[in-house]
Amino acid sequence: MSDTEQKEMRVAVASKDRQQINEHFGHADAFHVYQLGPAGVVYLEERQVEHYCQGGYGDEDKREVILRALADCSALFVARIGDGPRERLERAGIQAVDDYPYAQVETALQHWYQGRA
Repeated sequence: MSDTEQKEMRVAVASKDRQQINEHFGHADAFHVYQLGPAGVVYLEERQVEHYCQGGYGDEDKREVILRALADCSALFVARIGDGPRERLERAGIQAVDDYPYAQVETALQHWYQGRA
């Protein structure tokens, strides 16, 4: 598939500062949503969530809220993520990407998107 044929997609990023992919999935209070496409990386919005990692108390309910908040995203970029949350995201059709910890957000997103071509 050439660049001109690649489809646009939304992805979310767990980041404390919108500069780096520097947040663990379970500690994120917000996710930053971007549109990726042949024209590049475009920041769309911040989506607030309640981080789910609370030591086992109500974690499953909070994960469901996070999944609904990210339902229109194809992938979620995080610094780290456990196997359980990764599997739950993937069952919901959201790819968990932890290949770019502490990388600059837009550079990592562009690299990942171009690698899908």
